[in-house]
Amino acid sequence: MSTPGPYLADGGPTSDKARSCRAQAAHCRAELGQVTVALQEFEAVLRQMRAVDNDASDEAIELRRAIGFLELSEGRLVEARRMLEPLHDDMCVVYGPDDEDTVEIAEALARIHLTLGGTHREAPET
Repeated sequence: MSTPGPYLADGGPTSDKARSCRAQAAHCRAELGQVTVALQEFEAVLRQMRAVDNDASDEAIELRRAIGFLELSEGRLVEARRMLEPLHDDMCVVYGPDDEDTVEIAEALARIHLTLGGTHREAPET
């Protein structure tokens, strides 16, 4: 008889617990300066989460926030803006524009816009 894999007892590799562990590992990688690996892991977890929930769930909001601020910390302003603008829109609906986290994202976006020359939104990609 074979032994179940490490995720089987907890619902598999895409379970809430597994995604939470992977997100925590990505936070640790970011703290260690392994930004590229951390971003890849955050994005992979976000893709898995999107398969079972929506972008306005608490988990998705936290992942999107982590990705956006990590990109911002690395000077990847265009990428950060692409993540943070729709996140800000969602947070205004879910939490309201006066929520502390919503305000923090709005302030980050204002800094990005000033640095990039004031263009508010990019033209939609075709």
